[in-house]
Amino acid sequence: MHRLLWNTCKRYVFHKKWLFLWAFVCGCIYGLTSGLGLPLIFEKVFRRIFESSTAYSYAEIIGMAVLIPLGFALRGISGYLNVVLMNRCGLYVLSHLRTDLIEKLQILQLSFFDHNTTGDLVHRVIGDPKKIQDIFLEWISEGIKQPLQMLAAFGSLIYLSLKNSSVALFLVFCVSIPFCFLPVRLLRSRVKKYSRIQQCTEGVLTAQVSENLNAVQEVRLFNLAERVKLKIQETIEAAALSTNLVVAWQKLQQPIMEVLSAIIIAVVFTYAYCANVPFSVFSAMGMALYLAFDPIKRLNTLFGSLQGVTGSIERIGEILQQVPTIQSPENNPYLGSCSGSITFQNVSFGYSNKSPQVIHQVDGTMEKHKFYALVGHSGAGKTTLIKLITRLYDVTEGAVLMDGVDIRQWDLKHLRQQISIVSQSTILFNDTFLENLRLGKPNATREEIIEAAKMAYAHDFICEAGGYDSRIGENGNRFSGGQRQRLAIARAFLKQAPILILDEATSALDSESEALIKKSLDEIRKQKTVIAIAHRISTIQQADSIWVFEKGSLVGQGTHEELLKTNFRYQQLVSKQLIGGSQPKSN
Repeated sequence: MHRLLWNTCKRYVFHKKWLFLWAFVCGCIYGLTSGLGLPLIFEKVFRRIFESSTAYSYAEIIGMAVLIPLGFALRGISGYLNVVLMNRCGLYVLSHLRTDLIEKLQILQLSFFDHNTTGDLVHRVIGDPKKIQDIFLEWISEGIKQPLQMLAAFGSLIYLSLKNSSVALFLVFCVSIPFCFLPVRLLRSRVKKYSRIQQCTEGVLTAQVSENLNAVQEVRLFNLAERVKLKIQETIEAAALSTNLVVAWQKLQQPIMEVLSAIIIAVVFTYAYCANVPFSVFSAMGMALYLAFDPIKRLNTLFGSLQGVTGSIERIGEILQQVPTIQSPENNPYLGSCSGSITFQNVSFGYSNKSPQVIHQVDGTMEKHKFYALVGHSGAGKTTLIKLITRLYDVTEGAVLMDGVDIRQWDLKHLRQQISIVSQSTILFNDTFLENLRLGKPNATREEIIEAAKMAYAHDFICEAGGYDSRIGENGNRFSGGQRQRLAIARAFLKQAPILILDEATSALDSESEALIKKSLDEIRKQKTVIAIAHRISTIQQADSIWVFEKGSLVGQGTHEELLKTNFRYQQLVSKQLIGGSQPKSN
């Protein structure tokens, strides 16, 4: 935890070292003015005015009196500048911490997301850094001012004690210091425990709200509003309970410190009366004593706040300390050209060491510029095989080769530039049509984008929706599934990669649209290797080779006619109309 805070200081604050330095200087002025300047000003002014036989003019009295507001003014201005400058440092830390979290999430393997909900990760990026920023700002600011004020006040006490032979007051102060840190020691574990629960519960709440907003249609169609409300309400109450417990244990430190301070002040008051300590000395030492104890109370509060943010620090650390398992090779990553051939050598894969394998010893070659269709029941391993080609996951055994080179030897970005993929669930961003299509080719011209849209038969409805410069809206929800799929297909066409993967890419299209896109695919596949996961006979019957999967194993390869004659599993798929179309021919 403390290492993460220190790394944050090194990585972010030191980049703003001049800003931090000025804030540090202002904090030093505040601490020295508070702990040393004010007690000595009070002692000098009160001694001269109330305990001296010299008669002063009004001008002299006013001149000495002005020292008090001047001292407070210097203290106030330096304290204000310290807070303002540190706030700028804190905002810099917050923005860059969030950026680093986003950057890390972009490169982590999919298995990390398999075990963490989207809502919880959103809370780690938005909520947890804000808590760290608050405590970071408080610690950096108060961590300069309060210790300096305490040390300066401590120096004032030593000076006044030695000067006025009031060593007993100083000894009382020294003896009382260890007791002032008792609240932190006693309550630390409780605060840490409940803060962790609080952050986890808030993460669950964010996940539930995110899930509900993503399923607004299903909630209404299945009349789930009451059920969802009760579920989220239960989490809200749990979050409120954990927050109350954190606050209760944190704030318990304050009254304990107040009681301890009051006891010490009572002892000092009693001693000063019995020892006939002059008023000027008593007032100066009383102020020094207060200015020494006040930082201790504030530091205690800071320690409590630090324990309260422990959960956020640990949750962020879990992301920042993750090491991506799927990366480009460190030495000489392959950056060669790609013709589009893919070879599977005894490929097996399981999502974890404890889970069963979902791909079993797949062998085969996909030649360049040919059309391959993958068929099989849901869960047969088709989509998983696609994820292995794109290195969203790495094989457990065997190897996937592209143009004869193990894809683990390819530069990861370069590898994925060779592949265009259109999935069944089309993801669109809340941006213009132009920018959504340009994702396939960031430097594409407007003419190239329009041409790709025409090839995917999306041009007409784009024009009807307001044109290429109009915004799509959140995930394009105002468009039909077929229209969204045509946009995704246009994006893939625009990328012009040598390998095109269609994962149920035409499932939402009507027969007419599918037939039109099929014409485009017939032209495109002359220059590309096309791999399609499909159930419709109209999509796969023209494939150069159909790969049949069952329970993760490749159980057949061949054309539509060949498999109808020789492959029992393919015959069953056709006869049950899982891929539609005609009945199998008799042998």
